[in-house]
Amino acid sequence: MLLRSIIDRSRPRNWEDGYERRGVSVIPTWISIVGVVMTVLSPLLALGGVSLGAYLTRKSDRELDTWRHREETMRMVRWAVEQILEGEDAGTDAGVVTLRSLMRSELLQPEDYDLVAALTAAVAIDRIGASAYADIADTDIEVVEGDSDHG
Repeated sequence: MLLRSIIDRSRPRNWEDGYERRGVSVIPTWISIVGVVMTVLSPLLALGGVSLGAYLTRKSDRELDTWRHREETMRMVRWAVEQILEGEDAGTDAGVVTLRSLMRSELLQPEDYDLVAALTAAVAIDRIGASAYADIADTDIEVVEGDSDHG
């Protein structure tokens, strides 16, 4: 009923009665244009929404992966430092091997390398000596030993 009244209002007043008998109706041009535009744009808008959602999900996954790597790195560093500081030979060796492996591992993020290297130097030089520490550290880093009073 409502649709019929809309169609009746959209017809020009000077139409012949012959058109009405055959059931021909005319849709205004602006409605046709809006219909075509919506038909074309709705899939494109859906595609854009899906693409944006996929991008945000991947970005979030990368950030979460970086965070997990950092957490695992710091857990390993903490464990290795505890093993070195306990002073037992087996624990010290395990800590040094862990730090050596971590410094060369892909698990260590580039942003964390300096922190881990400095912490390793502070803990390991006094415990294992400069020559053993040189195996762990980069070749570009100069090892400077302090006396026991000044670390």
